[in-house]
Amino acid sequence: MTSKRLNLTYALKDGVITHISKVERGLKCDCVCPACGERLVAKKGQKMMHHFAHQTTKDCEYGYESSLHLAAKEILSQTKKMVIPPVYIHFPDSYKPDVLICEAKEITFDHVELEQRFNNVIPDVVVYTGSKRLFLEVFVTHCVDEEKLHKLKAADISTIEIDLSKIDHSITTEELTELLIDDSEEKYWKYNSLANKYLRRFYHVADKRSIISRGFALQVDGCPIATRSWHGKPYANFTDDCLSCEYCISHSFEGGMLCSGRQRISSIQDFDIPEDLRIKKSTESLTAQKYDLLSKGICPNCGGQLLQRTGKYGNFLGCGQYPHCRFTASVDEATGEITMNA
Repeated sequence: MTSKRLNLTYALKDGVITHISKVERGLKCDCVCPACGERLVAKKGQKMMHHFAHQTTKDCEYGYESSLHLAAKEILSQTKKMVIPPVYIHFPDSYKPDVLICEAKEITFDHVELEQRFNNVIPDVVVYTGSKRLFLEVFVTHCVDEEKLHKLKAADISTIEIDLSKIDHSITTEELTELLIDDSEEKYWKYNSLANKYLRRFYHVADKRSIISRGFALQVDGCPIATRSWHGKPYANFTDDCLSCEYCISHSFEGGMLCSGRQRISSIQDFDIPEDLRIKKSTESLTAQKYDLLSKGICPNCGGQLLQRTGKYGNFLGCGQYPHCRFTASVDEATGEITMNA
């Protein structure tokens, strides 16, 4: 049966990881398996892809994986640079879009280590930049599982997974170098300490709010941006309002939700803006959105249709969902200007 582990294209020659293209044919290659130490034969015929095979029929489970780990370490040790993927904050249990912290960029490092233990976790590769270190997990046959991911998060060390599971076995050293060093889809963050730091800041400024079931609706009382109101009391419909709100940090948190609306923080930049300016900017934006709905004949309180009505003080606009929604707006008969009343 043919499998990846039988198609070694890298082996150890005099203690150095070496590509099949750099050695002589047969036993003259003088190479050994990086996993088990068995002597290898360089198969360099005309019909089959060039590869190493064990001299005996012994089956080595980890030879292919170990060879790519060593090849990656050797390449990174020589180049001492790589492009790291962009960093985003991802909000679990939220429809809030990911927030970009840092674009993809090239970093340089001082040295590289292979499979060094840090407390209870052993990363495949570690690169050092000054006092900082970055873990690299080389995914050949086994990706980072939940148990290891938990350990990586506990160590709070940024970790990139490099997916080599789908690469062609005939990949050259030059092609592997390009994949490792340049910007590529095969590299992605499994954990980023900076992104986690910012996520915790969002959690810290958010308030937990209860989700209340009323009839067929789920509602959140005390909406800090007064999305809707009932008899002067602000609230929000959880499904229609909260899930799409920029201030919804988590829609599933200990039986409720996390809302950063009270402090008006929805982006990283908001952390650097004084609270009074944040609230002023947010209020102006929300008011503009409501008046935009008014201009389209839509009730900004519930989304219903606005109707022309007449009262003892003259004409006004009222929500078609009355009495469930008591929103009204005055209309200046001379100018046609609309002013919200509630």
